[in-house]
Amino acid sequence: MKTIILLILISFVTIIAEDDYEIKSLRVYQAEDETSFPISTFGSKISISFDIKSDDTPTWEILFRLCDKNWEPYENNILIDEMYNTERNLWFDVLPFRGDRARYHYKGSFPNDNVKFPFSGKWRFFIQDAFDSDIIYGEGKFYVVNEVAINLKIRLTKERLEGTNSDPAVFGEVFNIKVSADLTDTLFADRIQEVEIIENKKIEFPITIDKSYDNEYRYYEIDDVNSYSFFVKDIQPGGAYRQVNLMSRTKHSPPKTQAHFDGIETSNKFKPSGRDFFGGSKLKDYKDEYSEYMDVEFFLRPPQGYYQNIFIVGAFTDWDFYPEFMMQEKDGIFSATVELKRGIYDYQYVVVDVINNYIENINWLELEGNSWYTKREYYIFLFYEDDEIGGYDKIIAYKKIRSN
Repeated sequence: MKTIILLILISFVTIIAEDDYEIKSLRVYQAEDETSFPISTFGSKISISFDIKSDDTPTWEILFRLCDKNWEPYENNILIDEMYNTERNLWFDVLPFRGDRARYHYKGSFPNDNVKFPFSGKWRFFIQDAFDSDIIYGEGKFYVVNEVAINLKIRLTKERLEGTNSDPAVFGEVFNIKVSADLTDTLFADRIQEVEIIENKKIEFPITIDKSYDNEYRYYEIDDVNSYSFFVKDIQPGGAYRQVNLMSRTKHSPPKTQAHFDGIETSNKFKPSGRDFFGGSKLKDYKDEYSEYMDVEFFLRPPQGYYQNIFIVGAFTDWDFYPEFMMQEKDGIFSATVELKRGIYDYQYVVVDVINNYIENINWLELEGNSWYTKREYYIFLFYEDDEIGGYDKIIAYKKIRSN
């Protein structure tokens, strides 16, 4: 289970704001589908968009860096490729809505004439000052797949979690995923590193199986000389995401509004699954004068006598945990206020333990339920230690699947 310190959070999108500038609604997605997973496949575009709170037009650039499988940028000059790793002279549009919460908007699509992604793997971008690269205002992560060296065979089945008696019983419902790969003669079996599976948009919580795993839930098998199978037998599908819809101007208007007007939210532990954006969001077009920001109040009444640490986590936190999204309790009601741009967002309430400023024992199911009928997207990557150009962690196979 991932442990996170509340004082230093690593997230899908990091904001490092100075007094004069603040980035808001920073998102990265595939092509023009703003609810999609951030991946460039076979030369397809990824889009980066954000708003800026500022009194003047920023002078910024965006730097792109290839990373290893742990998201650490390479220092190899060939992999850095300074000729095609930076988008300079960013063009900003002035936002039409009234108010002082944001003034400018940026959107760019990559690769383009200035930026190339020649290597399949993990990539990060850094929004930085054009005159001082040490000043970083925001960053994000995405995947690049330029080629598929081998075909992955995927099998997803509905099973019961082995060796446990779940309470309630529905928490024992899991997806088993088998990933099989037949290597070609040009690949070396000892350089296969791991299979990484991302559920929906949870990039910070990957499901990994490498050759060091050897337990009843995650392991690999050698099927033949050049054939491997990786197994995951403990994926709890969870429940469908909740949604907050702020599109209506009659219901929701600045400066403050409630997420829902049909009563205080309660536990979804035993409620059926519904529809969602697979963890994404859809914002009002920035050219619309009503694409404005507001403070949105969320209220939750958990089961009686339930006093634990609850975070609100969703598309607006990039499915990671921030101290300001820890809910406050008063008279049995938990609440949180989140600044959001007009749009529709997926989210959930997540129970955690906070021990010495660390988040531990993240429980995605306690307030949201678990069901085989929950629809999930899984992005499956096979990593290989390539020895070309000084060596790097290369994605040599990729497949997207959906449950149900």
